[in-house]
Amino acid sequence: MKFVVHAILLVGSSLICFNTHAQRQGIKGQVFWLDGNKMPGVRTETAPTLGIQREIFLYKLTTLQETNQENAPFFSNITSELVTKMKTKKDGSFKIKLPPGAYSLFIQEPKGLFANVFNANSEINRVDVKDKKFTWVSITVDYEAAY
Repeated sequence: MKFVVHAILLVGSSLICFNTHAQRQGIKGQVFWLDGNKMPGVRTETAPTLGIQREIFLYKLTTLQETNQENAPFFSNITSELVTKMKTKKDGSFKIKLPPGAYSLFIQEPKGLFANVFNANSEINRVDVKDKKFTWVSITVDYEAAY
């Protein structure tokens, strides 16, 4: 009986440690809105300061070939795996706990899933999560801004 109790305690503590480890990394950040005329010489504030509440869609790392982009910068029919989705707070801030890996982050807008960052490998809005760290992400939804 004593052995069974010790075994249960050992297994239970191992599961707690594993679950706690899985909760120590992910992404956190804020979503901002930017609109209006941002052309040089126009006296307007250029830095996005208005945090916005939006729904975030997080996929496994996604390339341009795994989506439809009929109306840039909006995407649809993403074929990579949806990992999670969540709504930001009213100020645009968010925190998502994730296992280490590479992800693509999209923002839900009326015209589709918004993303405006790409790399040389055609990866869309890549976010890397490292073990035991939260990666900071700042997203500016700027399709209504003129540059």
